[in-house]
Amino acid sequence: MEARKLKSYAQEVIWRNQLSSLLISKGYNVFLPVFDNGIDLIAHRESDGDLKLIQQKGRWSILKKYRDRDIWIAFPHAGSWYLIPHDEMLTWPEVAGFLLTQSWIDKGTYHNARPSKAMVAQFERFYVGPAAVLS
Repeated sequence: MEARKLKSYAQEVIWRNQLSSLLISKGYNVFLPVFDNGIDLIAHRESDGDLKLIQQKGRWSILKKYRDRDIWIAFPHAGSWYLIPHDEMLTWPEVAGFLLTQSWIDKGTYHNARPSKAMVAQFERFYVGPAAVLS
């Protein structure tokens, strides 16, 4: 396997394990779906019945196929993990312009590796914990 692709797969596994560990530390049990269909992890906290269907991404992302499915997007940014309801992100004022891009219109997706300060302020309340990076 090509070194770059292997590093990418390794990063995904490391991030999944980091995120799972953080969720477990917050009282969740974490499950891996046999068939994901857009869901990478299922987190359930028995104490209050909280259930999160999670799609893990390498950066802030929205996708048309995740709308109206109660999916949470987990992504690292600036050394931290965030877990945000996908449909809530679609309502943010900063996102309105993204929904007019060719990427969103043609491909049904938009990624933002460099969110604005206003966006970062929006997702601070969804902080999960620190994120380490594979070097």
